[in-house]
Amino acid sequence: MEDIKTNYSRRSFLKSSALAGGGLMISFSALAKFDLDDKVSRLDLPDQWYELTGYIKITSDSIIKIFNPNPEFGQNVMTSLPMIVTEELDADWKQVVVEMGQHDSVKLGPQFTGGSNSMRMYWKPLREAGAAARNMLMQAAAQTWSVPVEEVTTKAGMLYHEKSGKSGTYGSFASKASEIAIPKGVKLKDVKNFSVVRNSKKNVEGLKIITGKPLF
Repeated sequence: MEDIKTNYSRRSFLKSSALAGGGLMISFSALAKFDLDDKVSRLDLPDQWYELTGYIKITSDSIIKIFNPNPEFGQNVMTSLPMIVTEELDADWKQVVVEMGQHDSVKLGPQFTGGSNSMRMYWKPLREAGAAARNMLMQAAAQTWSVPVEEVTTKAGMLYHEKSGKSGTYGSFASKASEIAIPKGVKLKDVKNFSVVRNSKKNVEGLKIITGKPLF
């Protein structure tokens, strides 16, 4: 039998894990690479939210709440799926908080975890939800500024009208945008222009996971 050499020594294995009582105990150093994110617990969240789609609510202070459709069982969907929404919304990830959505298949679609289906199942619906909400904010800005919506642009949670020099935050138009009908068939971003999905983000559930807070 051929010996296969690896760089993973017995000492390295024992350092990162230990069999105890039939269970696998993983050292905290192994989780450190996830760069745990506790921004949700640091934010003093307001009570007034404006719903744009079933997945997205925004405050007047431009805090964006994204409702994740699928439960987190360690596959990181509480981070990866909201990133898809944020990408098409053209929002600032630093302003995003994530919450597990209530069971509502009408608003959020089929909500189950299994078979590595989350990304494949929600890739297009979440992109469409983010793009629709972005369009609603653009319409709200265009109406306020009395300009064609085609001339309104967005970047990292801000709206701009280059010709007039006007600009505003997503939060400043959230209330008005929430009254606009959700558009369908909005053009999606070209994947080559992605800026959120292409970059790794902190695990939004990381701190809760290592402190044993999530309920399953």
